[in-house]
Amino acid sequence: MSLTRYTLAIIKPDILEKQSKSIEKILSTIQEKFIIHEKKQLQLTIEQAEQFYSDHRGKFFYERLVCFMSRGPIIPLVLSEKNVNSSSSIKPWRDFIGPTHRDKAREINCLRGQFGTSDTKNAFHGSGSEKEAVDEIKFFFPDFKSDL
Repeated sequence: MSLTRYTLAIIKPDILEKQSKSIEKILSTIQEKFIIHEKKQLQLTIEQAEQFYSDHRGKFFYERLVCFMSRGPIIPLVLSEKNVNSSSSIKPWRDFIGPTHRDKAREINCLRGQFGTSDTKNAFHGSGSEKEAVDEIKFFFPDFKSDL
């Protein structure tokens, strides 16, 4: 099966800095609906963050996002939805974490609503498309191969 069955998730620095005791609870919550195939903790350099978010270069939030994502450790994850009939885990993961904007996320029961503190410090990342998922998985896990 191709990598498009998977998505990349990131637990962002704000969670690891301020709510590190919640990490195991967050991972358990994720595992209720998703399979975690790969997981590691690392800190991006500014150059790595610039490369990872290069699609956003020139947007008003780009510099703030790069600085934020390189200021502390993150946990990237390769996920697939537990529902074996799902052809992609991108939308289910994005629905699970909720909207990017904090105020919208707080209106619904989602991870960003529970843990996000601003539009940039929204606690989680989720690939936006199949192409992004493939590229992002390769960025953090270049040796990842689907075993399904």
